Amino acid sequence: MCHWAKIARSAYYKHFDPQRQSSQRDERDKRIEAKIIEIAQSNNSLFGTEKMTMAVNRQMPDEKPFYHKTVYRLMCINGISSQKTRYQKPKFKHTTPEKTAENKLKRNFNASKPNEKWCTDIY
Repeated sequence: MCHWAKIARSAYYKHFDPQRQSSQRDERDKRIEAKIIEIAQSNNSLFGTEKMTMAVNRQMPDEKPFYHKTVYRLMCINGISSQKTRYQKPKFKHTTPEKTAENKLKRNFNASKPNEKWCTDIY
């Protein structure tokens, strides 16, 4: 069966060992996971991975700082993701005839001497 599932026999028996103690990493992950869920519920899952990492590190100062990939892994396991804001199109200002300046050059851009004609498109 292990050959069919492509796992080592030791991994199979390690998983079902009743006397197996959880590792330090598993215990640490449980503490972080609880804090991540608490923070996500308090701010309606607005935080992404980076902000969540900063918040967890601030709220657990006695622990060794957590890496953002650890927080990302635990967020994925628990189905927590940030709410993405919608892309807002830049608003275009339509000009009116009153605001449009008079066309003084009339497409005659050739100047007889330097600094005779200056143009800009600031409105």
